[in-house]
Amino acid sequence: MSSETPDELERAKIAQHAQRLAEQTALRKVRKTLDRIEESETAERRALRKVLIVCAMLAVLGAWLVWGLLSGDKAMPKQPPMKVPGKVQPRQ
Repeated sequence: MSSETPDELERAKIAQHAQRLAEQTALRKVRKTLDRIEESETAERRALRKVLIVCAMLAVLGAWLVWGLLSGDKAMPKQPPMKVPGKVQPRQ
């Protein structure tokens, strides 16, 4: 048989229970911290995706504007040709 008294057994059970509670509490804190880190990383990925989409849209818009300026002959209204008289009249 064991040489431990009932009080010692109770203390050992209490210490074991306290140890288990401390471990569970620590694991919950770690899990909570990991969840927060994961949420922040997800938010950062979403923000980066939105920024990249906006940059792509601005690049397309810029390319469209540059293309419009380079091929501006079609878009610019043409002035009617200037009429130059055949002979210059002398001043009086």
